[in-house]
Amino acid sequence: MLHPVPKQAYLAELQARIEQNRWMVETVFMPLDQEARSRQPAPDEWSVDQCFQHLIVAFEGLSPNFIPALDKPESADSGGIFRPSFWPRRLNSIMFDPQKKFPTSKRYNPAETSEKTFYCNVLDQSLTRLDQLSKIVERAAQADLQTKCWFLFLRYNLGDILNYLVSHDELHIGQARRALETYKQEKKATNDG
Repeated sequence: MLHPVPKQAYLAELQARIEQNRWMVETVFMPLDQEARSRQPAPDEWSVDQCFQHLIVAFEGLSPNFIPALDKPESADSGGIFRPSFWPRRLNSIMFDPQKKFPTSKRYNPAETSEKTFYCNVLDQSLTRLDQLSKIVERAAQADLQTKCWFLFLRYNLGDILNYLVSHDELHIGQARRALETYKQEKKATNDG
């Protein structure tokens, strides 16, 4: 069972996770050269840049569904408490298991978006997107986190959507780290051989 949590503590925890994701982008991925960022571990796996392209495109595609909910003020009787929803949390625990693979919608697939003229530096754009997400979480301090909106194919409450977005970042940053490790191992094997 999911327990109600103080809203401010919940939002502070989301901000801490966003800051951790920002730190990862700045310290692990920004120093990489183009070869390391664009190398796919396998033909059907994403490169570092593709992981971040996906996060950018997905955020841009999904945000119109929940941004209006930020304008609904918290009710006086909420007591400053956020109540997570069962089904979105259950779905997130399955979707964000790094051992499982789920198909990505074509419109959020980096293989589809790479045909477009993309961002000159996907990591700079990722930092901008993380700043946007941080500001959204700040704005959520005044909003009713229980406000329902359509998100993906379920009605999520705003608080669960924010958790989804941060968890989605964590999943694909982990995927980008694995792609980088594969690249480093291949490079070492080539240099040793």
